[in-house]
Amino acid sequence: MKKSLWSGIAAAVAGLLALTGCSGHPSEAAQGKGSFGDCTVTDNPPIHKMDTIQSGALTVAASLPYPAGYRGNTLDSVDGGYMYCLDAEIANRAGLKKIHLVNASFEALVTAKASNFDFAVWDIYNTPERRKVVDFSTPYNTYETGVLVKTGSKLTQDSIKNATVGVLAGSVQLKFVDDTLKPRKVRVFNSNDDLFNALLAGQIDAALNDTATVMPRAAKSGGKLEVLGKYPVGGDVAALFPKGSSKVEAVDLILADMKKDGTLKAIMDKWLNPILGGDPTKLPDWSS
Repeated sequence: MKKSLWSGIAAAVAGLLALTGCSGHPSEAAQGKGSFGDCTVTDNPPIHKMDTIQSGALTVAASLPYPAGYRGNTLDSVDGGYMYCLDAEIANRAGLKKIHLVNASFEALVTAKASNFDFAVWDIYNTPERRKVVDFSTPYNTYETGVLVKTGSKLTQDSIKNATVGVLAGSVQLKFVDDTLKPRKVRVFNSNDDLFNALLAGQIDAALNDTATVMPRAAKSGGKLEVLGKYPVGGDVAALFPKGSSKVEAVDLILADMKKDGTLKAIMDKWLNPILGGDPTKLPDWSS
């Protein structure tokens, strides 16, 4: 497996107003720099211009709520998180001062049922099937799949075959459980909140999702949830674009600059690593 691009950035600055759908106005620039909540952006970076849906603003789609990536319970309260701060730095390096967040389900993003955005950032795997209907940037991280259970669960690598397993609609985990794992029963959910609430309610025995999603959820569960193991299912995650988007090249150049100067590593160090509650590479491998 490729190594994940774990790493860190500093904090600071203004406020954010973000509204769902195509209506509404993005946040206003603060003191000449973008209004990017608690995300610190690079001073005087190389600029790679892109034509955006809204002049002077970057419209970003995500499947919310997802506090680890977009800190805040609603669109208008998001002010941090590793995905949001990645968005902020990309906007900054595109010469933009504002971010406009729109909400879309995960399935709508990967099946091209939603397109009212410049790009989407939600740890979406770049797969051949998805590339038929959407475009992707170069990767900004690499993930595997974690097995999330209620603390004290007797579930094992062998007994999961007889369990009820929950996954997200349209996810690589859904394909994995259908084609390879083949547990006794599979339940499919449209959001992370529905998936994890079903686990807490005892409606499923395990939830399979990206390690970067299940590990923070376990760490913040007050001891109610734990990650027992992982499967080598996943891959590179990247920004998703409507098919044929002219913005892919600019975002690729920006990500290349961020990798080279350490900014991408810094964002992950500050915003992602602390919330994982452990090293995902050290989780027991359930694939053998």
